Amino acid sequence: MKTKLLSLLLMLVMLASLAACGGPDQAGQGGAEGSPKEEKLQKSSETLEPFHKEATLAETVMMDEGGVKVTATGLTFTESSADLAITIENNSGKDLSFTSGSLGYSCNSVNGYMVSDGYLNCDVLNGTVANDVISFSYDTLMIYGINEIADMEIGFDIKDADYNSIYFNSPPIYTSAFQGHDYETDHYQQTITSQAAMNTYNYEMIHFSQEPLYAQQGVELLSSGVMVNRDGERALLLEMENTGDKTVYIATSDIGINGLTATTSLWSSSAVAPGKRCIVDVQLDKVLEPSWWSVYGIDEIGEISLSIGLMDEQWMNVAEKMPVEIAIPGVKASFDDEGTEVYNENGLRMVAKTVLQDDSDYSSDCHVLLLLENNSGKIIDIQDVPGSLAVNGMMSDYSFSFCELEDGESAVLSITLPEVALEMNQITSPQEIKEINIGFEIRNDREMIDEPTVTMAFEEEK
Repeated sequence: MKTKLLSLLLMLVMLASLAACGGPDQAGQGGAEGSPKEEKLQKSSETLEPFHKEATLAETVMMDEGGVKVTATGLTFTESSADLAITIENNSGKDLSFTSGSLGYSCNSVNGYMVSDGYLNCDVLNGTVANDVISFSYDTLMIYGINEIADMEIGFDIKDADYNSIYFNSPPIYTSAFQGHDYETDHYQQTITSQAAMNTYNYEMIHFSQEPLYAQQGVELLSSGVMVNRDGERALLLEMENTGDKTVYIATSDIGINGLTATTSLWSSSAVAPGKRCIVDVQLDKVLEPSWWSVYGIDEIGEISLSIGLMDEQWMNVAEKMPVEIAIPGVKASFDDEGTEVYNENGLRMVAKTVLQDDSDYSSDCHVLLLLENNSGKIIDIQDVPGSLAVNGMMSDYSFSFCELEDGESAVLSITLPEVALEMNQITSPQEIKEINIGFEIRNDREMIDEPTVTMAFEEEK
């Protein structure tokens, strides 16, 4: 499994298009000198300088093997993107499909940073030549601290008609800006914490740290930050560097907020090539839905916990997952563990919180929210008894989203009741849900600890 989440950084780019400044390609810091008061105003409203468009690129062969030749033929600049022109010659004996920067394979880098851009999807019949363009948005690059193109490396997924894949990473492509580019400065850190970037992309960095919290198999955490955009959406940003000699995938899981685990499953995986850096972004409002935060008594972020593991391109472990905790100074890390207790045996406590309906335009599913506390001295695995859930005494379809709970851990448990299943039982709102019954299987490894049927009663709010 090789996944790439919709990055909050890209969401910021979308917001930037709505900003009055018109984006970094149109707005500079500029401004005439004036009184100290005017200078203060100018400083507080500064924005990022325009992207530098002076770099040129000599024709460069990126790949020439097995009858396939890929050549970078030039670099041009539009109002919104830097465009790499390529020519693909296919004399392999097979029809081939070339993709890059896709959800399935994203291994592009610019100036030493892996970037979530540079999409290509090009079919090339055997014996033919195709010309195409790989585009890199200025907004996407500049939030990484990239304001010029000094070098690029492109990762290709090359498939034949039988869906056999070859993953190929091009050698570096150097532009005329390479010799003068400053590779010693951490441009990402310099940019992401700057007022100019915050003004340009309408976000606030509420926490930033260079504390080295992770180092395994040549992969190190260089910085961590927590940002909030103008819509109140929150994200954790991890700057990771791979000093090893092989591409690895950085996997995140076991994500918690203020000591409450929101998900234990694999959340994201990000490729980082040898000698490169990447930004792992964990969208906290996807980890825990915004309307759920108040249910669990989380008003502000005091601590974020997660596990980081490393895998190779065959999805085999390079390093076992390791817990990382990021504390925000001066903010109390707390959550609300109160509610209606529906189970308390063998060191495991279940508390029913509420039933909420999706607030999106696409779904009216309902979610039964519970809190779990494990003080059993064991790792607890919690599974549902398939087909055991009833709503108001009527059997209902549902989905269940929890697995494993470490000793001493508190976690969110959610049960989703699909809209269509509720409608079949003449239930149209969460207020009509009075009682839910569901069977659980509670295990420690293969040992069955308990098989309770839990009843949750909900009273209509006045």
